[in-house]
Amino acid sequence: MKALLVRMILGIDIAKRSMDVMLLKGKARLHAHFNNTPAGIAELCKWLRQEQVCELHVCMEATNVYWEEVAEALYAAGYKVSVVNPRRIKGFGMSQMQRNKTDKADSDVIASFCAATEPAGWQAPNETQRKMRALEQHRLDLKKNLVQHKNRQQTSKDVDVKASLQRLIDNLEGELKAVEQQLADVAHQSKAMRERQQLLLSITGIGLKSAHVLLSLIYDMENYKDARAVAADAGVTPAHYESGTTVRKRPKFSKMGKAAVRGELHLPAMNAMRTNPILRTFAERLRAKGKPEPVIIGAVVRKLLHICYGVLKHKTPFDPNYGLKTSTA
Repeated sequence: MKALLVRMILGIDIAKRSMDVMLLKGKARLHAHFNNTPAGIAELCKWLRQEQVCELHVCMEATNVYWEEVAEALYAAGYKVSVVNPRRIKGFGMSQMQRNKTDKADSDVIASFCAATEPAGWQAPNETQRKMRALEQHRLDLKKNLVQHKNRQQTSKDVDVKASLQRLIDNLEGELKAVEQQLADVAHQSKAMRERQQLLLSITGIGLKSAHVLLSLIYDMENYKDARAVAADAGVTPAHYESGTTVRKRPKFSKMGKAAVRGELHLPAMNAMRTNPILRTFAERLRAKGKPEPVIIGAVVRKLLHICYGVLKHKTPFDPNYGLKTSTA
């Protein structure tokens, strides 16, 4: 008689150079330590095979970029992989009254979180998506450095320092243009990516740079559960604070998500408030309710993400008259 497959859980606490894993195998909890290197990841996969792991749900935190290589290796091995916001793990650990703060203890908490909540599976990027994500992350770093050097140049009083900073600024601006061109070239070389890019560009307010941000940093947007899940990933869902009958703080955005997406969509949202009829009407309605401008812009970013999700999910270009049609139907 064939033995029943037992669903196993693997929690991974990842650092730059190492990773601690906790395998929940029936009633057993098996701990192991590996280097966060290609060789260490290969050892982890070998260890899992030795433990006769078949049906496995792997969970790890989205810590910097340290998780990416091991996540892709385990995904390629056929395991279900979940990559979750570290704050979710921290909150779960607090709810379990976690007292110890060690790598082993953290991997145990991550495994327990996975067993208790069964988070959604992560989908590995294809080669085009992987390349665009790397380029976009590099572009954002260059942009950040450029702003820092420009700020320093404005405040510096020394002529030689200002000249040196100008040379750095010139180099960074050149690199920034080159990376933006690379992003455009990579997107153009893929038929599927070209089609997705055109769908996003059909949305009034979304330009080429913001389309590249979305295609790179939320590369599997159409696979999300719904539009709210996309907004939550970007940290633009409302966070309410109420206690008893007297404490009623003004709702604000959670900001528990991809800050780069929020930041890069700020200007497109402001532009869309002027040029996109749906979002202009939406913003006017919020102003009539007395909402402050920062709240309105954040709400427009969220609405813009909802529209982006819709056009990619349904593979249908943006219709600026959609809101009018539905309201008069």
